[in-house]
Amino acid sequence: MPPTRFVQPRSMSVRPRHNDEIALPARWRVAHDAGTIAVMARCALCTLPANQGYLCDAHRKAILSPGLTSEQISSRRSDGAAALVDPWGNAWPIGDPTVIGRSLGECDLTLLHSSISLQHAAIERDGDGWRITDKGSRNGTFVDSARVESARLADGARLRLGEVALFFVDRQLSRAEQPSGPGRTAPSRRDQLIFTAALRAANGARIELSQRVEGGIVRVAGAAVDLGRLEFRLLQVLTEARRESADPDHAYLSWSRVADQLDFRSYEADSENVRELVRRVRRKLQQAGIEELIESKHGVGYRISAAYEAQESP
Repeated sequence: MPPTRFVQPRSMSVRPRHNDEIALPARWRVAHDAGTIAVMARCALCTLPANQGYLCDAHRKAILSPGLTSEQISSRRSDGAAALVDPWGNAWPIGDPTVIGRSLGECDLTLLHSSISLQHAAIERDGDGWRITDKGSRNGTFVDSARVESARLADGARLRLGEVALFFVDRQLSRAEQPSGPGRTAPSRRDQLIFTAALRAANGARIELSQRVEGGIVRVAGAAVDLGRLEFRLLQVLTEARRESADPDHAYLSWSRVADQLDFRSYEADSENVRELVRRVRRKLQQAGIEELIESKHGVGYRISAAYEAQESP
């Protein structure tokens, strides 16, 4: 008889307490096959194996949202007593209360999608459970396909805010890892410079771009804007197009050319993904007083408005 071995998925650990006793988290399933014990994470909503984050394939497909990529979801919460799970199986913490919407500065959970209102809905405690309340959104809040103004949430409820669908889980789940962005507390490989360039705006202001392995920084007149990986990559792609075009009118890139050069975490990235990314970067730049750095022309595309000055790679 072949020896028994243990197969351990992802970063989860299985440590024997005695020779024949194994302590397993509740969401794991044990399968026996030809002398092998395979320990697999369960879907947060059923007993099937989770093959993407916290979701099985069936539940993942049930909340696929058109025009949405994982980079368009972010949260400023680090933990919570409940969670929302997105189509990539990422868990986003829910606390009391949690405001959900498109505004980065006003919402706890931000969904950067055109169908989402600035402050779309809020989830808060209701006795021993949870309640979602629509905040006057344009495209509505739905719980299990029914449009609601306010409704109690059951564990496993399917929520839809505008065109974005999520599952509600009435227990704590580990926070999703951000795909990119700032927040580093110690020097590391991520702090190594990859690309730098300078632009000269029409008003004479010098705009400096400094990319790092993840994200980058835009500086102008002593102000600095920290951008995530995809956000800075957008500026880099448009800056390179401006550098390579002798005529500024030829520096426009169509949304499809931009999308081809960006590492969207979706095979269905479209013009709306690019448009939302441009809006997000514009909002961040405006906080530093950088107006209209990214120009758009209907039916043509996007370009950098400032003149290219220099670029160097270490």
